[in-house]
Amino acid sequence: MEHEPFVRELEQFVERVKLPGRVNSLAQTLMKHTAPGVPDLYQGTEVWDLSLVDPDNRRPVDYERRKELLREMRAMMGENVAARLMARMEDGMPKMWVIHQALRLRRERPECFGAEAGYSPLAVQGSRSEHVVAYLRSDTVATVTPRMTMKVMDAWRDTAVVLPEGTWTNRLTGAAMAGGAVSVKALLREFPVALLVREGSANA
Repeated sequence: MEHEPFVRELEQFVERVKLPGRVNSLAQTLMKHTAPGVPDLYQGTEVWDLSLVDPDNRRPVDYERRKELLREMRAMMGENVAARLMARMEDGMPKMWVIHQALRLRRERPECFGAEAGYSPLAVQGSRSEHVVAYLRSDTVATVTPRMTMKVMDAWRDTAVVLPEGTWTNRLTGAAMAGGAVSVKALLREFPVALLVREGSANA
């Protein structure tokens, strides 16, 4: 192979950054679908997309493959869904799951995402607090994502996000938790980002 040493080093570098890169993609995707504004989903990016700019990003989209993944994903819903989705990391199914759940929630609770919906930061405590992005929409929906993940490497230590009182359900894992200081390590153990809904709220 021509330039084999360079190619080998490049492949080794890609392997080191691939997982953190995918986690960043999930974080950006969730924030795009829960922050103020209208989510903009470019054609074909329901799964991982390594395209650059024009004309690379205008290649034909394999919609049949995406329909097949969506059918498979819907069949996975239920117990241990997060683990089963994470096992399909190479297919990009975790990204499709984030988009699917965020869009479902926007349809169920439009009042949490409209122009008048509240948007406020959540307090994050602990030694790795600068590696967390966390915010509320209308005091009912919480988004929690990691940032600069290579520096954390899942070593969250005492870091916790402070949720308002009530019972919260993570739409991406099905896990339920009480409000108050919630360990980020526990919150992101099953899936790299969290989409939380306060159950029984006035906005429901």
